[in-house]
Amino acid sequence: MDADEPGWPIIDDFFRDLAVGRSVTTARRYLRVRARLYRFLDTADLGTALGPALGEDAATALERGRQTHASGSFWALYGLDELSRCLPAFVHEPWLPVGLAEARTQLSVVSRLAARLGATPASSETAVAVAQARERLDRRPPVIEPARMPARFLAHPGPLW
Repeated sequence: MDADEPGWPIIDDFFRDLAVGRSVTTARRYLRVRARLYRFLDTADLGTALGPALGEDAATALERGRQTHASGSFWALYGLDELSRCLPAFVHEPWLPVGLAEARTQLSVVSRLAARLGATPASSETAVAVAQARERLDRRPPVIEPARMPARFLAHPGPLW
């Protein structure tokens, strides 16, 4: 990822603005969503992912760019308009987390990001995709996480006296 590519500062500024005044837990969720978004842009099949997000020709060019650069190829070739067309695919499997709080945070972030990018036909598609994903989440059975052992019990013993 090259910090000079135009998309990264916009996305970073967006996530920084989201985190201002939020709890540490929420800010960390935002960071995880940002990491998933970057991974999505670097690895997802954006030609046929849940409908042609970019189209076959653009997706083929992106795949060629990915062969040269492991990360940041999306921003080297495309911009915010293409990002807004890809956002609906980001709210589907496998990109939507299993945990309910994480998934709801991602949906909220995608909605806000689409609004920040401006009103386009893709933003209405994103709104529909987010609404459908929220309905799927409401029907999803809750995931019960196993109890976590306190960190103090996981620490390695210190030197023996």
